[in-house]
Amino acid sequence: MAIRKIFLLLFLIMHVALAKAQQTKMINVGDHSLEMIQAGTGDYTIIFESGFGSDYKVWGNVASEVMNTNQVLLYSRAGTGKSESNPKPPTLEAAVQDLTSLLEEANLKPPFIFVGHSYGAFIIRAYAAQHPDKVKGLVFVDPAHEKMMQELKKADHTKALRDIELQNSFMPDRYKQENELINKIFERAALPDFGKLPQVPVVVLTSVQERENPELFLHEPKGVEVWRNLHSEFFSQFTSGAHIITAASGHNIHREEPELVINAINQVVQAANKEKIRLEHKAKLTALNAEFVQAASFLKQKKEAKAEAAVFDGLKASGFGERAINTIAYQQLNKPASTTLAVLIFKYNTVSYPTSANAFDSYGEALLQQGKLKEAEKQFIKAIELAISSNDASTLKNSKNNLEKIKQLEKTK
Repeated sequence: MAIRKIFLLLFLIMHVALAKAQQTKMINVGDHSLEMIQAGTGDYTIIFESGFGSDYKVWGNVASEVMNTNQVLLYSRAGTGKSESNPKPPTLEAAVQDLTSLLEEANLKPPFIFVGHSYGAFIIRAYAAQHPDKVKGLVFVDPAHEKMMQELKKADHTKALRDIELQNSFMPDRYKQENELINKIFERAALPDFGKLPQVPVVVLTSVQERENPELFLHEPKGVEVWRNLHSEFFSQFTSGAHIITAASGHNIHREEPELVINAINQVVQAANKEKIRLEHKAKLTALNAEFVQAASFLKQKKEAKAEAAVFDGLKASGFGERAINTIAYQQLNKPASTTLAVLIFKYNTVSYPTSANAFDSYGEALLQQGKLKEAEKQFIKAIELAISSNDASTLKNSKNNLEKIKQLEKTK
């Protein structure tokens, strides 16, 4: 009991912190308005989508932590919290359109990372499929699955039907119409065709907590097994991420084990950052290769000065550091047709990093491979001088060995 009181106190503190960060706003999305709250700063906006019949407040103990390093957006769907009801039928498509309109009216800019609980998973799946370029990560918190009732019926048809009846009997009048529409999704065992989900970092959190006296077949061991298998099948379509199983909390993982959701969000953000860096690196290489092609063309025309200018301009614009450029140069050096191009790349490093022994040693090796012994010798002598002053024993040894190679080659002439 004491632990639960502490948990509730922490939840209240976090919720107050979130509320103080910024007051809720009412955003018009056409013929009704939705309440939303924004907070935090960061490269990504983490958008939280609640489960069926829940408002934005259920995410308080997660969002209050996440907003320390990211922007967050929480909102209440039509008919929940202070949000107005949608005068149109409460379909999944309508909920997705509300979300789309909300983001546009609030002038939120991607990249987005979505976090969806239960029924909210349907909504973020639909949005991600429709706007794959805006979504850079997904976190599913014990997500609903369209094949749930189909698979439960296969396991025990009678108990599965009883689950439907029991859940319908508990449904408040204000949500009955929407609940019927969700039941139709379960009957079809399929969502509307919103398109294919993007291949972004994903974490799926699955509760496998069993109950001593479960009211629902879904919470019996066989039902829990069905739930876990559906989540495993769902996760298998993604190439990056993690499927995390917990028996320590029930369906509301974000309220019972908020740290799991926080860690999942952080994991997806880190993976999204890595992917962003990879794509930026790829784009830089593409632009740089275009300059190399131009330089190669100049070299064929015996326009060495223009070739050097193209290489130097391309490398400067790329923003790559000494080590990365050195690697690129050696890759070119290993191509017989690109040796001269490699020499220009190595030369750029000596100009840009005039105190680097390694830059001069590498430049010397490229010249040596070209058979330009006297020019190579100058570079190795410079590399030795710099290596001594910087206590670079490895480069010092390498440059001395290269000078010995030159002496041996000169003797054979």
